[in-house]
Amino acid sequence: FEDEITITLSKPVIIGKGENSITYEEIKLREPTAGEMEKAARADTSIGAAITLIGLVAGIPRSSVEKFSKRDLVAANKFLEGFTGAGQSEEAGQS
Repeated sequence: FEDEITITLSKPVIIGKGENSITYEEIKLREPTAGEMEKAARADTSIGAAITLIGLVAGIPRSSVEKFSKRDLVAANKFLEGFTGAGQSEEAGQS
């Protein structure tokens, strides 16, 4: 299992206009910290939690992640679920 991954977005996300715009063509993801997972867990929906966590881990604004295509959101979330999903036996707080 990889600790870091670079995902090339199927549709680049552009924030802003003109020369001040920022284009995200790829994102780098790594294992989330406990604090990042806690912040994401405060979201009202599972999609909201995924958007928050991806933004925190990738170091990009949440508003940028909100513009991801479904395919890109699913790819990023699938990687992060490897650290936080039910597939891990050493999940914190489980007894």
